[in-house]
Amino acid sequence: MNLWLTGRSRIAAVVVAVLCGTALLTQYTLDIVERGRDPASEIRQLYGWFTIWSNTAVALIAGHVGLIGRARGPAHPALLAASVAWILVVGIVYNTLLAGLNHPPTLLRQIIDFIFHRFAPVAWPLWWLALRPAGRLEWRHVWAVLPLPLVYCLFALLVGSQTGHYAYFFIDAGKLSWAQLAINITGLASLFVAAMALAIWWDRRAVRAPIQG
Repeated sequence: MNLWLTGRSRIAAVVVAVLCGTALLTQYTLDIVERGRDPASEIRQLYGWFTIWSNTAVALIAGHVGLIGRARGPAHPALLAASVAWILVVGIVYNTLLAGLNHPPTLLRQIIDFIFHRFAPVAWPLWWLALRPAGRLEWRHVWAVLPLPLVYCLFALLVGSQTGHYAYFFIDAGKLSWAQLAINITGLASLFVAAMALAIWWDRRAVRAPIQG
């Protein structure tokens, strides 16, 4: 697969990549400077949150779209759709369950929070709806959505077992039984699969036509 993407799709993707990437780098730097964390431990701390994983994925995939301009590798249509599912679920879960628990103390951190939890979960799905290489997904691509959240859960449980801190209450092994954790992780995985299935269904409605750019 070697589809060229349009110029406007590349420009829009670059905007998303730059904003998400800048927010990630700024968050990392602020935590080191303001909270006195060393760079290595800050990476482990920061990536305890799936928000960071999903925004990193969006930044990298959108950046690849902008720089390379072809629907291949990280910009394969299946990964484009999966990244939309990842960031969309982040936006839904955060804004329905977690927003009231988060209170960024400074304007800069509020801007970062906005980019992570509101801008990216809206901007990237809109990019996909309007500017993706349409009509390229198959039902077998539904499983492309699972590796990132499952690897994240393993990572978060491992880090949590070492630090005693779990980023989200639904994967808090210190308070939940392993049976409940399995149920919660399965439910989370099902949410991602459902989002991916919806994306595939929507994409398969499109007329298969060559991308021109």
